[in-house]
Amino acid sequence: MTTTSRPHNVRPFLKMHGLGNDFVIFDGRQTPLDLSVAQARAVADRKRGVGCDQIITLQPSSVGQIFMRIQNADGSEVDACGNATRCVARLIMDEMGTDNTTIETGAGLLRAARQDNLITVDMGIPKLGWSDIPLARENDTLHVDFQCAMLSDPVAVNVGNPHVVFFCG
Repeated sequence: MTTTSRPHNVRPFLKMHGLGNDFVIFDGRQTPLDLSVAQARAVADRKRGVGCDQIITLQPSSVGQIFMRIQNADGSEVDACGNATRCVARLIMDEMGTDNTTIETGAGLLRAARQDNLITVDMGIPKLGWSDIPLARENDTLHVDFQCAMLSDPVAVNVGNPHVVFFCG
């Protein structure tokens, strides 16, 4: 008779996606998990790991239903991610049997709601100031000197994770 056991270094995870972003989600509420930069990179590696844009670790919170730690694929941390928050909100609302939840992030408390099968998150007031957005040099954030193919003149914005937004029309 052969028995198999799970290696001690294996952790269960969920893989979720929202609007093209994919996430590996670890539940660290009962058994804490603190991934190093190297470990986060290994998980996110699309050829040798699970593969994802971000690694999310759920942790206990004293002010929300959950604290959400967010690591990018390169292991760096960010304060918030709307698509990841929507995924985590769905998990927490399903657990609690409710249509509303509050998730603590590095950017503060984010409120999420479910209506029908859509999850929305209030990301708060966007930050537009140069000091709030990690650009290589001081720049007018309403007219960033950047071009991508036929797109130009984006606006830089930080909603917990910096973005550039191109207006098309």
